Amino acid sequence: EVGTQKSVEGEKSAEGADAVLGETLEMVDTTRESLLDVVMKRARELNLLEKIQRVAVAGKFKKASDNGESTRSAIDEVVRIVQSHDEDGGEITGILLGLPGCFLCILEGPQRLVIGALREMQETNGKVYEDVASLHLLSSIQDAPGRSFPCYASRILQFPKVEAVVPEKDTVVGLISDISINLQRFGLELGKVSGSEREQLLDAAKVKHGEHLARVEDVLGLCGCPHVMPLEEFFDLYYSPNRCLGGPLDSEVCWPLPPSLSY
Repeated sequence: EVGTQKSVEGEKSAEGADAVLGETLEMVDTTRESLLDVVMKRARELNLLEKIQRVAVAGKFKKASDNGESTRSAIDEVVRIVQSHDEDGGEITGILLGLPGCFLCILEGPQRLVIGALREMQETNGKVYEDVASLHLLSSIQDAPGRSFPCYASRILQFPKVEAVVPEKDTVVGLISDISINLQRFGLELGKVSGSEREQLLDAAKVKHGEHLARVEDVLGLCGCPHVMPLEEFFDLYYSPNRCLGGPLDSEVCWPLPPSLSY
């Protein structure tokens, strides 16, 4: 009897060991989500399906009396062409406002489209430069939390002619931030309506949402401010650094840096 009891207990122990081994093997064989899958799933839940870059650009016309109708048409065409050539079907949203003697523009979308549009705009032999004396990049956010505008739109606004008010160095950043944020708020208002209502809101922007629009003298001032980067310099510095900085030294080509160079 004792032998039989020990035999039964041994069989139960073996069965228990087999069950534990089976569970362990199941855990090993379980397909686990990769970190990338987890991040992408979380991004979809937050509706972060694309990385958005947002830029604010200002331009000064060659003639102070120009209201920017031809420049508006040229930039509208740039946006249309860049979008139509994108194989992934990306979209540019934002707004272009033609003002007396200058214009203000916000573009947002995938980086490839936004940078592509800026490249087309800054081509000196392009249509944009036919009436524009200078282009300036006010701000660039490479990873915006989302779009502020539901579409791309452009309008010519009628304001009295004014003289430029060039900001002091320590007020430039604050002024640009205020201008950009206010325009983004206007974009959020546009997103609340659609169709003819949106078109009417754009047409009445000066009357109904004047608090969201930049002052003409401030836009002109930023175009004449030495502390605001010209668009051409932006491309030289960030996309063609060798052109303005020269080629790297032989000792700077490798990493880590030699002890003789400061980190």
